[in-house]
Amino acid sequence: MTTPREAGFRVAVLDALSRRVDKALAAARAEAEPLFAAAREGGATQLEVALPSGDPVGKISIKAGKDTVTVDDDALLAWVKANRPEEIEDTISPAALSRPDVVAYVRKLHPELVARRVRPATRAKLLADLTDSGELVNETTGEAVKVRDVVKGKPNGAFALTFETAKGGKQSGRDQIAAAWQSGELSITDLITPAIEAGES
Repeated sequence: MTTPREAGFRVAVLDALSRRVDKALAAARAEAEPLFAAAREGGATQLEVALPSGDPVGKISIKAGKDTVTVDDDALLAWVKANRPEEIEDTISPAALSRPDVVAYVRKLHPELVARRVRPATRAKLLADLTDSGELVNETTGEAVKVRDVVKGKPNGAFALTFETAKGGKQSGRDQIAAAWQSGELSITDLITPAIEAGES
């Protein structure tokens, strides 16, 4: 039967080791991300994770970079003015909201606070109907005006790790790793040594 002292020792040891394993995992992820980013730029989207025996235990899915979409609202407004002027509305600058006389007299007293914009519903529809190159096209004249740019984001190495599931009598990837560690096939000492040497932060 386990004594309170033995139970306390076990908790203390596992807590100390878990902190170092967590630190080593964070360092490993940080070190892996630039490598994964380069792999993604080279065309790789997934990497297999396998034990030294070659048995697969999981996959690394490398995420693509996040695209940055920029809408040229001045160009959009100019296009709508020229092609669908009924979809233009006056709007009050947010700066006007702090002025007590805005509601009834903003146009008369503070014309500099009045701006023009495309109606939000129309804006959303037009942006949804843009060509692949981000252009609005006049259906009558065929004239195209570019109003949106998309800058492809570079992969930053962000990734997701998934483990093989247990099936057909085969253990899950996590359990295979644990079994390989318990049998001595896999040593985690080299993996957590840097964190142990660094100590707790």
